[in-house]
Amino acid sequence: MKKNSPHIPRLQQKTPYGKTLSKIRGPYTRIYLIRHCHPDYKVKEIVGDKKMPLSELGLKQRKLLQKKLKQIKLEKLYASELTRSQQTAEYYAQKTKKRIFIDKRLNEVDWTEWYKVQYFNMSSKTRVKKIEKYKEMDKKMYRLQEKVRRLLADIYKKNKGKRVGLFCHGNLIRAMVTSILHTDVIGFLSLEIYQSSVTKLVVDKNGYIKINYINNIGHLPHKPDEDIFLSALNQ
Repeated sequence: MKKNSPHIPRLQQKTPYGKTLSKIRGPYTRIYLIRHCHPDYKVKEIVGDKKMPLSELGLKQRKLLQKKLKQIKLEKLYASELTRSQQTAEYYAQKTKKRIFIDKRLNEVDWTEWYKVQYFNMSSKTRVKKIEKYKEMDKKMYRLQEKVRRLLADIYKKNKGKRVGLFCHGNLIRAMVTSILHTDVIGFLSLEIYQSSVTKLVVDKNGYIKINYINNIGHLPHKPDEDIFLSALNQ
């Protein structure tokens, strides 16, 4: 006769969910997906997208983000090659005397063509008929999702049991989240990731991954516009 797990109540163990929980164990690896703070769009045409720095608002957001990251106690920092991502990470790195590892796999992904898909009230079959190259868009997204899953797996293997911060970008974070949820283009477009937000992933000893929370901006004094479409345009 099998003994009940000491960590799970006996009644809970009898449920299918309880049986699943019994297989999950530590040490846990916590991966935090941190979108860069507000960049200075006014200088984008002068310096280019890659070297665009944080704006005055972005610098203020960075200080507020520091409070959140201090609570998290990140042990390893990664950032993309883009200036706004590195500047977002620098403040915490300087305060904690930690090194920032630059990883080009965290660079932003440009999916402008996906925004042509505006028919959320259509069935999958109708979208394929009505929207040109929809199938190609879907295949392209799945390839991206496979790529980011490999990235997350690599970060996990190199940092087991640690708290890791990935300072990166909105579309890339959306790709990571939707790769776990296994959504299509519509699912990707339905998700908004705010600047200066924190999304938490937890991976257990066996590699099981859970999304703990998405888009945490509790450290900011103001909330984004209720109209999420206007908010996205202003970013």
